[in-house]
Amino acid sequence: MPNVLVLGGSGYLGLALSKSLVASGNYAVWGSARTPEKSKLLAQNEISPVEDDITNAGILETIIVKNDINIVVDTTSAYEQAAQILQGVTQAAKTRRDALAKEKAVGPKLGFVYCSGMWIHGSQSVRESDLTPAGTSLSKGKPATAVAWRPAHEQAILAARDVLDVAILRPATIYGRGSWVWSTWWGGILKAKQSGNNTDVIQIPADVQARNPTIHVDDIAAGFHAAIDRIDGRLGAWPVFDLVTETIGVQDITEAVKGALGVTAPVEYTGTQGNPFFEALSLVSKADASRARTVLGWEPRRTEFLLNIAIYVRAWEAAQ
Repeated sequence: MPNVLVLGGSGYLGLALSKSLVASGNYAVWGSARTPEKSKLLAQNEISPVEDDITNAGILETIIVKNDINIVVDTTSAYEQAAQILQGVTQAAKTRRDALAKEKAVGPKLGFVYCSGMWIHGSQSVRESDLTPAGTSLSKGKPATAVAWRPAHEQAILAARDVLDVAILRPATIYGRGSWVWSTWWGGILKAKQSGNNTDVIQIPADVQARNPTIHVDDIAAGFHAAIDRIDGRLGAWPVFDLVTETIGVQDITEAVKGALGVTAPVEYTGTQGNPFFEALSLVSKADASRARTVLGWEPRRTEFLLNIAIYVRAWEAAQ
């Protein structure tokens, strides 16, 4: 039974993935947690908690070696610390390789699965697959400002394949349960409901032409689970996959949320106002997940975002 360490294991995506791996009966799972409360949550879900600083390369290497970890999954969404995490994983892989070399023996590589994101594509002029290296002259879109660093990090991960088996997965904008990301667009609508004010204009910091790629958190967990199942050389020469189920215009999403909350107030789209996060949410996506379906055997089950949006809005509202 492989040992898997999920960095960010007590987080929104990390916990969904960790529970999926445990439920399969095929993996022993460790998960990082920042607080005793989060560690207790992991333990309650049969996940071994790790409270150490996983952004410290030396500490992370020790955790991996000490627990005989076979696969590391980074779901932390770390920005500044992403390089240190990769360094710790790479160091652990080299330590294991060198120890075996002294015995004139070889063994399997350490696996590393990284959670990137579809903001790396920017706004695409035409449909573009995940076979195009993001952030290069071949790409049709420029990465969103908030993730301008990420193409170089993806390349660093791919360059580490001499010691690691790697996979890079790029989820679309996540929905389901308490997804916080939608608060930027939905928060003003909820305030209108709470105040009963249906006359004042609701301002939404988005470009009116924005077309968001969307995916349910459970489908992301399923995609990562499929990549983990195949990390030992069954992902092909280019182990990079977009995960998306639908792309939907901001106006369609807004009107559906208004309907779900019973709000009739008018809406004004005020643009991204120079905010990198608002810019990332206002991209125009033309990507798909055809390779994830064919290579990973991934089949998303939580589709029809707008049809079921009342359920997702209620879950989001309950989490506020």
